[in-house]
Amino acid sequence: MTQKSKTKKHHKKACCLLLAAIVILGILALIFYLVYRPRPPRIVATPVDIAIELFSLVPPKLKALVGVHVVVYNPSNSPYRYGASLASVTYHGEHVGTSVIPAGEVGGKATSVIEPETAVDVVRVAESPHFADDAVAGVLPFVAVSRVEGKALVLQAFEVSVSVEVVCLVEMYVFRGESSSRCVSTVRTATETISTGDRRA
Repeated sequence: MTQKSKTKKHHKKACCLLLAAIVILGILALIFYLVYRPRPPRIVATPVDIAIELFSLVPPKLKALVGVHVVVYNPSNSPYRYGASLASVTYHGEHVGTSVIPAGEVGGKATSVIEPETAVDVVRVAESPHFADDAVAGVLPFVAVSRVEGKALVLQAFEVSVSVEVVCLVEMYVFRGESSSRCVSTVRTATETISTGDRRA
């Protein structure tokens, strides 16, 4: 066998080995993607926990708490970590209460409950030009919003931004001491937006 044919055979063998290595790396990358790819968390906004502790039309008094219980299920093998954020309550578009949602983490294949509870500011509600009419009608409309900004971590090396938002339309029937709510949750990633609702309580 000539030197030229030996060299050609050696190159062919090297090409085969390189091709095999590329195929193996491709298979490993596919397995890695299927096992560790971050999936958007699934959100369920449970019925809003509303407590009307005090109400008076004259003089205007209101003591109430609004709590949105957000159940977060993480279907990924990777954890989902979120930073501290705010939950807010508005009355006819005006902010009448905020509370802090502490930073936290939802482990892979795990479920966590986020339970921000916000006290309603009676002064701001009473100062609204809508308060008298709503109070006479016996129904005070509020909007409770909880937003969580976080990242899905893949093997502690890659981060994928995931934001969660829950919006609940709340009606307080002040004379009956009852309430009703309707919630819609939205999960946003770089590639998709998933909205679920309408959850009533």
